[in-house]
Amino acid sequence: MYLILVAYYLAILTFYIGVLIYSLPIPVTSLKRWAPRLIADAFFVMVLLFSISSIVTLSNIIQHTLGGDWNSFLSYTKASIAGRVYVLMMLGLLRDLLSKIGFLSGITRLVSMIMNSIVASLYMLLVMYTLSVVVKTSFWTFIALGLALMAIPFRIARSAGAFLLAFALVFNTALPLYMQFVKMLIFSEASSLSGFIVYGSVVNMNNKSISHGFIGLEYGNKYIAPIPVYSSIYTMLVNYEGNATLYFDVCGHMFFTNITNASIHNLCRNTYSGTTPLLCKLNLKVMGLIDYNEGIALHAFPFPSSVNVSLFTPKYIEVYLESQQDFDLYISLVDAYNIKSLSIDSNTIENVDDYIKYRWRWFDLYGRSYVLKIPAGMHKLSVSLDKDENAEVEPSESYIYMAQSQAMNSGNIPNIFDEIIRAIYIDIVGVALYITILFSVSIGFAKVLGGYAKLRMII
Repeated sequence: MYLILVAYYLAILTFYIGVLIYSLPIPVTSLKRWAPRLIADAFFVMVLLFSISSIVTLSNIIQHTLGGDWNSFLSYTKASIAGRVYVLMMLGLLRDLLSKIGFLSGITRLVSMIMNSIVASLYMLLVMYTLSVVVKTSFWTFIALGLALMAIPFRIARSAGAFLLAFALVFNTALPLYMQFVKMLIFSEASSLSGFIVYGSVVNMNNKSISHGFIGLEYGNKYIAPIPVYSSIYTMLVNYEGNATLYFDVCGHMFFTNITNASIHNLCRNTYSGTTPLLCKLNLKVMGLIDYNEGIALHAFPFPSSVNVSLFTPKYIEVYLESQQDFDLYISLVDAYNIKSLSIDSNTIENVDDYIKYRWRWFDLYGRSYVLKIPAGMHKLSVSLDKDENAEVEPSESYIYMAQSQAMNSGNIPNIFDEIIRAIYIDIVGVALYITILFSVSIGFAKVLGGYAKLRMII
């Protein structure tokens, strides 16, 4: 309000200076021609002062008509920043894990490239967010200061004032439209997404994390597995637009997940939240599996209503189960293990081998599954195991390498580097491009405000 009053009084001062110059009995053309200019400047600033509220209202109407909203925009920007920080943390963890596996060094370098691009986009978004906060909180200050500068006599600061006024109006109107601008870049016909790096957490039907295991991807007539899960997080490259199924592939069993016969491509597009177009988070819920660890899988059907895994190691398993109905409990082991003792509710089961239901092959390993009939109610399962320390309990690294190679080959991810480049374009260049456009519009608008035609005054 103070600066508005300053602009008002400066406009009055400019007007009276113009009148004074008109009345001076000095026949100096260079001085006399300032009189109509000053009077016109004073009238123009007065018009702006008394109509600025209507101008701002009109700009807000234009903004809302085009789908802009400050609260949504700021929430989107903050969520994008937080999402990038989270993804950087997850990719950093993934890079550290992959760096321990020597033959996956190529994927490690790819992850590092993606992290570098996300860091750059994070900086750009921070610039965008900072600029947005400044514009939103200081909008009326810029307006008032711009009018005050325009009202200074003899057009000393008219250009600066016009730019501040144009900057405030343009950025206040157009910054919240950035979300529409990004969607136009991402989902335009010429640049539709064709590939994703899919990642997410893995839990069982009781939403308990499954810290380790392997994922299998089935699409068309192809099956890619085993893709390892580290610290409850899986990562894979997907470039197939048709329906696909993700399995949790352990101990000769392919457990269904919540992503079954679904288009991962469409799921990623529908769940896009501004993190980055290349990355897609899809959490997996494994059906029927209680837990898995180093070649040991415990699963049940129907699944118990409550499961509490107290201990699950290669030497000993202790699990508490509760169910409202009878169910089958499966203990699947690779042949490197032997059951020393098995008890339910402290009742030891003799002749454990009599409960072997079937045998299976899991890549280069063989194993067997025990099936126990468990009645409804609460029960405690205790299993003591012996392990052959010289035997493998999980697929060899050659199978893991083969799965990663299949995911990376030209048949599945033909344009992964193009996607990385496009992600950089959208996340980094998109912000810079949008801000540059707004600055260009502001400069053009400032020239209009600062270079208005002379008003002819009849005195």
